[in-house]
Amino acid sequence: MFSWFSNKVDPLKPLPLSKREKSYSSASGFVYQYQFKGLAGNKHVFNVTADRKSHFEVVIDLQPESLLPCSDRMGSSLRWNEEYALAKLCLFAAFDSAEAPALLRQTVVPSADSLLEHMTALNMA
Repeated sequence: MFSWFSNKVDPLKPLPLSKREKSYSSASGFVYQYQFKGLAGNKHVFNVTADRKSHFEVVIDLQPESLLPCSDRMGSSLRWNEEYALAKLCLFAAFDSAEAPALLRQTVVPSADSLLEHMTALNMA
């Protein structure tokens, strides 16, 4: 009877970041504009457009088991700003690999190996 209670979705929690639209020129040739929308559990939600007319959400889901090797490398659990930096690089990687913006409308779940590569690019530990 009350099954809809169990299907609750975490509300987006804004982080203390300025809300501004940023641009990224991808390796696939598209120029994306994106804005961080908020955080829902482990999911970083970005509002994205490639034509400035139609906007859609791209969700970067940082799974705890994928973050574990990153925490081990750092020697402690990652802070929110470190997780945000990893999510942003995962977003850029998704932009670079997408053959068309429409292909980005699914949740991106990065592997532990890709997160470790992004940590290296950021000079994190």
